[in-house]
Amino acid sequence: MFVTGWGSALGSTAVPIEQVEREFGVSAGKLLHGAGLTTLRRASAAEDEVSLAGVAAQQALNTAGIATCDLDSILATGETMLGVPALGAAVHAALDAPSDCSVMDVGGGCAGVVACLILADALLAAGKAKNILVVSADVHSRLFTPGKVPGEFGGLFGDGASALVLQAGRAGDSEPYRILTHLGGCAGEFASAIVVRPDAATGIDLRFDGQALTRAAMDQMALVLDRLETASGHDRASASAFVIHQPNPRIVEMFARRAGIPLEKIPAVSKISGNLGSSTCGVALTQALEEQRTKLRSQRGPILIVGIGPGLLWAGAVLE
Repeated sequence: MFVTGWGSALGSTAVPIEQVEREFGVSAGKLLHGAGLTTLRRASAAEDEVSLAGVAAQQALNTAGIATCDLDSILATGETMLGVPALGAAVHAALDAPSDCSVMDVGGGCAGVVACLILADALLAAGKAKNILVVSADVHSRLFTPGKVPGEFGGLFGDGASALVLQAGRAGDSEPYRILTHLGGCAGEFASAIVVRPDAATGIDLRFDGQALTRAAMDQMALVLDRLETASGHDRASASAFVIHQPNPRIVEMFARRAGIPLEKIPAVSKISGNLGSSTCGVALTQALEEQRTKLRSQRGPILIVGIGPGLLWAGAVLE
């Protein structure tokens, strides 16, 4: 099951993190030096989850060399588009996909793209689909606004989308990356570390224990990475890239040191874009695939993917 196409789209406005600090009323340097952010990407008035997803999807289809009419399944994930139609149906309509192209929306937050990859792999293996589009999109800037959430939380998030095309087999040394193995689970004992729900009075009911969530996420990421090495037979030293959960750049740096991973092998997303939620892993994977696209299979290493979502959901995959 091969990943043949990829694309991404970020909010068109790059906002300096110093401006974000002023907007949220946090102390100067808290997000810049404390979290390591330099800019956030925000959607313009003309952009939303569907338009960003559409741009990313068209890039992915072009890279894969297929048309929208060839799709027989769309798997969508996102955390900010509320109401109905949901993201998947809206993207299906925007792309004018065939009426017999199935649509499924998958939850999972920051683990959503990895969950979609797992589902896509199962559908392809079962012969239920031949061309699958995985798409993610979030516009946090219209949900996590000053006055609704504290800047230590809302100031971390940016807007963006990602898309991946998965297809059945190819052969030869020039073949694209394929899904070798995947796994997933839920560390439910940490579910209370972050809770975000609609609230009639304040708009958002937010319960967020940053320290507890950071510890739990880093511990779980380390466990998933260990399990991926065992399941795939590839150790981390052989990897070409690590696509991991990126709450903020400082946590990425800490995890890289703890896991013995070269920081340059982790595609930098959160530093210049902010936490893109469900699209962080998707955008990072797009960057990793683009960097490796000209290499023969024998010349490249595996890509190890670790996603962590609220709950505490976790999912991992290895591409080779």
